[in-house]
Amino acid sequence: MLKNFLTTLDDPNANLSKDGAMLSFKGKEIPVRNGVPRFSPDGSYSDGNFAKLREEHAVLQFDSKNGTTDRDQTISNRTGWPKEFWKGKTVLECGCGAGPDTEILRNWGATVIAVDIAGSDIAKQNLNDEENIQIVQGSILDLPFKKHGFDIVFCHRVLQHTPNPHETLDHILQFVKPDGAVFVHSYARTWIQMFRWKYALLPFTRKVESEKLYNFVKGYAPTAMKVTGFFRKIPGGRAVNHFFIPFLNYRHAKQFESLTDERVMEIGIHDTFDALSPPYDHPISAKDMRKIAEKHLTQPFEIEERHMVTLLRTKIK
Repeated sequence: MLKNFLTTLDDPNANLSKDGAMLSFKGKEIPVRNGVPRFSPDGSYSDGNFAKLREEHAVLQFDSKNGTTDRDQTISNRTGWPKEFWKGKTVLECGCGAGPDTEILRNWGATVIAVDIAGSDIAKQNLNDEENIQIVQGSILDLPFKKHGFDIVFCHRVLQHTPNPHETLDHILQFVKPDGAVFVHSYARTWIQMFRWKYALLPFTRKVESEKLYNFVKGYAPTAMKVTGFFRKIPGGRAVNHFFIPFLNYRHAKQFESLTDERVMEIGIHDTFDALSPPYDHPISAKDMRKIAEKHLTQPFEIEERHMVTLLRTKIK
């Protein structure tokens, strides 16, 4: 377990059993398996789609495994912060999934406490870093940490997939230090986002059993790659792909230009299934995000609303 982890918990009497299998926290016994404290049950609302993605593509999004710098560049671009800013900081990562962002933040010199509601063993296996990373299984709507205890609160690609994004944002922002920094990402609540194919299909596809839906996407992927590739080459074709064809084809993306067609298709299958399967997908508006941020943050911040994503971030001098 990460050194000094117990000091981050909202219980001055928290202690770990001698055999490391149980954590005493606020009068409760929290099981610890594989070095991961389990504040939430192993099963959750994420079992269907996110569990399937971790099962089929455990390391697909890791820069160290896929030969790209996609995650590195994406986080740098979206935060707008220099990589040196992360060095020596203690980061609360709200929703780590399999751990691809965690790896990047660790590589930049941060100590990361990475929380996810389930599937923590895959992240633990992928990262396996006892010195700079602590995986915690828990809900980001009920975090067990001291308020105002972290240098950075980081929440990327997660907020819209929680049952109530407004409550989630209100909760997680309480854990940043008064002089600390935050970065929060949400899908944008813009017309170009909300009228794309996935929001028309989600009411139906989220009811399909995850194995069947995944196999269906995988089955039509080769044809979808060809069709979307064709439309991209003709006038207006990109709009057709964006609004009407349910497949995410990244063959044109510069960050993936070195990858084979097979690997690009795998990424497309992963992201298309991810788009069609989550039980919750509720983008939060920039206005609502600002209102909640103003309630908690003392440092200057900005909100950038792009076509597809909305970003809340502390301004770094």
